[in-house]
Amino acid sequence: LSVGNHSYNWEIHKKFFEALENADIEDSNLIVDLILEKQERMMILNFVIKGDVKVLCDRCLDVLSLPVEIDEKYYIKFGPEKKEESENVMVIPESEYQVDISLLINEYVTLSLPIRKVHAENEDGSGGCNPEVMKKLAELSETKPMDPRWEKLRNIKFD
Repeated sequence: LSVGNHSYNWEIHKKFFEALENADIEDSNLIVDLILEKQERMMILNFVIKGDVKVLCDRCLDVLSLPVEIDEKYYIKFGPEKKEESENVMVIPESEYQVDISLLINEYVTLSLPIRKVHAENEDGSGGCNPEVMKKLAELSETKPMDPRWEKLRNIKFD
């Protein structure tokens, strides 16, 4: 690449995450815009990723669509050997002429997702999760009467 700015644009769908064996993301509809600024001794990668991903709800296991909006910078320096200097800086040999950014895109998207992925509540205040699954979970979590032998042990006081 010549010194200067270079623009790239990709659409990312289900096959991208399947190829990287990302089990968290079921499907996606993402647009990746990359502006690569090539300088003499380094490259600056400006990522803008927008769209939505489909993941499984942690509560009811139905498909849940989550919005994604990412704006990240990554720096690639040229040096004697390949190494990662920090979470957003990599050094590659000067003889290297290709850089695989698929893992970076996967990492940015995965890290942008919330830890707990659940359906939002409906406008009427009810949960957005699958009502059949929620009913079944409620049935399974009903408290059963405790064995009287264990109940008597609760009365023991240790001083």
